[in-house]
Amino acid sequence: MPPIKILICEDSAEKREYLLQLLRGYDAFDVVGDFSTGTEGAAKAPRLKPDVVIMDIEMPGISGIEATRRIKEQLPYTHIIMYTVYEDDDKLFDSLCAGASGYLRKKTPPHQLMAAIEDVMEGGSPMS
Repeated sequence: MPPIKILICEDSAEKREYLLQLLRGYDAFDVVGDFSTGTEGAAKAPRLKPDVVIMDIEMPGISGIEATRRIKEQLPYTHIIMYTVYEDDDKLFDSLCAGASGYLRKKTPPHQLMAAIEDVMEGGSPMS
């Protein structure tokens, strides 16, 4: 099976680097891009055609929720996992309405993040 193509949208350089290092350490994943704004992620996603997007909610430019909406309009089969510090029912609801497949807290252990990526690829909806 080919590796799962992943796009990362995260404004924190430290957290983005952490995700890059984590995911690039496994043959099952291929990070096809990483961006620090929702605007850039939404604009570049159609060209990169990721299977899964790991999306922060609060970013400069458009929010991760709006970026999710835009990506899903162009790539309806791409799965988006919101990756956030927020435990907010309204943000969770808005994310799901925008087309997110899952919602994970940034404190989620690495093995659970990787399992969540595989879960969305199989039709699941991981939540923390």
